[in-house]
Amino acid sequence: MVGTTSGQKANGRVPRTVGELLQDVEVICRTDVQGLDAAGADTAAARSLAAELLECCDKVAKAQRAKPSLSNGQTAKGKLQHSQRHMIVAYAIVVSLTLPYYVCVRYRSWFVDEGFAIYRNPDARGETFVLEVLKHDFWGTSLNPPEGYVTHKSWRPLITLMYAAEWQLCARFGYAGFEMKPMRLLSCLIHSLNAALMLAVLLQARIPLRWAGLAAALFATHPVHIENIVYLVGRADSFSTTFYLLTILFYLRSLRTITLSPLRALWFYAVLAVLNILSGLCKEPGFTALFFVACVETALRCRWGHVLGLLASFAAIAGLRTWYVGGTDAGFGYVDTPIRYQDARLHGSESQALLVRTLSYLFQHGYYAQLLVLPWNQSWDYSYESLPMVTSVADLRLQLIIAAYLSVAALACHGMRLRGKCPSVLMGLGLIVVPFVPMSNLFFLVGTTIGERLLYPLTAGWSLVVGGLGSRCSWRCAWIVAAAGLSVYTINSNIRMSHWESPAVLFLKDAQHWNGSVKVLHAKASELQALGELEEALHYYQKSLDIFDDQAITDYCIARILINLGRFTEAHQRFEKILNGHGIGLHDGNDFLWMTDLGYLLVQLGSDQNGAHYLQEGLNRMPYNCYGWNALGVAQARQGQLEQAHASLTQSLQCDPESAVTWSNLAVLYAYGNAGEQASEALQQALRLNASHPAVAHNLQVLQGLSPHLQPRFELYIPYPGRGGR
Repeated sequence: MVGTTSGQKANGRVPRTVGELLQDVEVICRTDVQGLDAAGADTAAARSLAAELLECCDKVAKAQRAKPSLSNGQTAKGKLQHSQRHMIVAYAIVVSLTLPYYVCVRYRSWFVDEGFAIYRNPDARGETFVLEVLKHDFWGTSLNPPEGYVTHKSWRPLITLMYAAEWQLCARFGYAGFEMKPMRLLSCLIHSLNAALMLAVLLQARIPLRWAGLAAALFATHPVHIENIVYLVGRADSFSTTFYLLTILFYLRSLRTITLSPLRALWFYAVLAVLNILSGLCKEPGFTALFFVACVETALRCRWGHVLGLLASFAAIAGLRTWYVGGTDAGFGYVDTPIRYQDARLHGSESQALLVRTLSYLFQHGYYAQLLVLPWNQSWDYSYESLPMVTSVADLRLQLIIAAYLSVAALACHGMRLRGKCPSVLMGLGLIVVPFVPMSNLFFLVGTTIGERLLYPLTAGWSLVVGGLGSRCSWRCAWIVAAAGLSVYTINSNIRMSHWESPAVLFLKDAQHWNGSVKVLHAKASELQALGELEEALHYYQKSLDIFDDQAITDYCIARILINLGRFTEAHQRFEKILNGHGIGLHDGNDFLWMTDLGYLLVQLGSDQNGAHYLQEGLNRMPYNCYGWNALGVAQARQGQLEQAHASLTQSLQCDPESAVTWSNLAVLYAYGNAGEQASEALQQALRLNASHPAVAHNLQVLQGLSPHLQPRFELYIPYPGRGGR
């Protein structure tokens, strides 16, 4: 040892301190007992020797901490207090970086799938018994759905029950109608908590406070987290990560002991299992927490008994979950998951189709890696064809795949070399790879091409990698690069937050950068349609169809606009296209839309019998449709079915008692039935509501005998976006 130290001095290197030597001895004792085994040493003797060495290290370390420091004159107590102050400041800075995101609490819009998952989901509104919630998926569909309905096996009951509790509390405390505000506040708080937990994990992994704070700040400001904060559906990933980080913290603290007694081992596994289950009940990748811990145990300590115990616990929990939800098979549409549909019919042979599927999935992995390191021009949905298929090995995008996988391999090699002195690099890589496996589409089908919110747990691994590598690099260079990355993350995340101010802003911004995405263009068109800008909406709907023509839901939206514009023949052609086999996007859960509107259109074109048929089918599926009941009543009246027409018009008025058109139609119906007094009363109601409406004014002239040469007329109406017209 003396010779080594002298050599270090001769080469200009600083001698190692007592603390550093103690740390190296501790690392050897904790990680390299298997080396003694390999040399033929008795296992019990090796562990006893390691325990004695650790005990000696602890005594020397206590003595060192008890002695005053001669270099700066501070006592050990003063140093501890100084370190604690720095730690408190680090936590405060990291959490403060999440505060700008709280601006989303004032956003008043619901976004995309929040309707299916929350405000139109009885489970999430607290209207379903808890035991029934446990039988449904995240979207409120039974895990064993009836024929015609599908479930994506996305079983996240903990998140659904959280929604239900929040919804009921909002109703109790006066936030009915604005539930999204306190719900987003809770999502912000969860992210702030995760940022603090991330710093705790980094410190527990023995990363110096300076680098731990910077790495945690990168996690707090990562732009992909915006979707997890504003978009309430994304809370599943962020809250799952909360329990994932708690699992890692608990495991790292357990590393302080070499062996565990049977009772402590039982407690150890029980806590890890509970945290793993809680994480998985929030989002499916959370079930991989035990597998991640097993990988860390294998790489760092190699206690095979504990490795097998962790793997057995993981297998049991994962198997139980798979059995409960009924397997992993789930159906997703072509627009959402186009790669799985690439077959020999599209590419000439099965081998070529297999090549396309493989390369395209691998390119998604490379794109995920890009989003993880440097996200830019983000999107709420990467549907067909935002990322075109990779059809050939000559495609230059393969460079991204190669770069991503070579980076993983390089980090794995470097992490194994540093696993004794800096285990965070290997741990961070594992935290990137392990939760990514369920979303890689290699083993389980994921219902999205790319999902930014799915990256939430992976960014925790990225922070561990940055913290570990930075602490081992040249301070000045590494710090400058990491600080620059932090600045880019902070600016980009706040810009992205402003995009989520409303659906109109979000869809406009995404359409500017992702004008090759079918769903992005469709969403932009639907927003324009809601604002009454119908001609421009038609333009974007058609652009979406130009990319992928087989979209029934887009054709339906176009038909609805054409009806609003009075272009009935063109609208009928769109419905014929849907009925002739272009039905992607329509199913038993939403087919009332096209049935009701097609029935309305047929009545408008004079085909009362066919129109009444489709109207009745649509209204049986979704009775709350005012203009549909009115149209059905008109069709029945024209066919002489006066009693049925009266029932339908009455149903329309129960749905919308302020409809002047329906009151006018009821007056005409009474007149045909020789009920003059009721006709007069109904007509007065119509005049009170809208005397200037052409149909009301016409029927007034006829029914009062002012225009005996004219016949009373029935009128149809359909809501025009941004207007009345009833």
